[in-house]
Amino acid sequence: MFAITIRASGTARSFWRLVDRVSAFEQESSFRNLNYAPHLTLARYEDIDPTLLVAGLEVFKGARPITLVFDRVCVFDAEPLVLWLKPRVDSELLDIQAQLHALIGEQCSDPHYRPAVWCPHCTIASSVLSKHRSAAKAFSDEPIESFVMTFDVADALRWPPVTQIDSQRLLSRTVD
Repeated sequence: MFAITIRASGTARSFWRLVDRVSAFEQESSFRNLNYAPHLTLARYEDIDPTLLVAGLEVFKGARPITLVFDRVCVFDAEPLVLWLKPRVDSELLDIQAQLHALIGEQCSDPHYRPAVWCPHCTIASSVLSKHRSAAKAFSDEPIESFVMTFDVADALRWPPVTQIDSQRLLSRTVD
């Protein structure tokens, strides 16, 4: 698999506390096992020429870091169940994701990651055990304290395991 993500390079303490809480629903923490920072996947491909991914990072040149507010845990009711954090709607995030797909093209993209259907999410557990499905769903119904994460690096990746092909730091714009 291949992807383009934006990741948070900061400490993200609130994120990691939630990851550790929901790891009780898994055999072991699926997110910690990734050995990768908190992130949002903007594009995912089963197979693609990695040079296209690197070219896709061009949309991030001159882009500012994206700061998102997270205030809800949600589920993808699949097998296994997935727990994820929902960010508040951010037009800049949606715009850059659309630009990325316009540059690379949607034809190779996983259909769930195409701009018209993409659901921005930050996964915290991807392998909830069947015996914990009900408890995990109940957890997603509980309110969480909102928190902010800033995503300041875009990566072109291959996995498993997560391997960085290239990256682009998102920098604050300077005024001339």
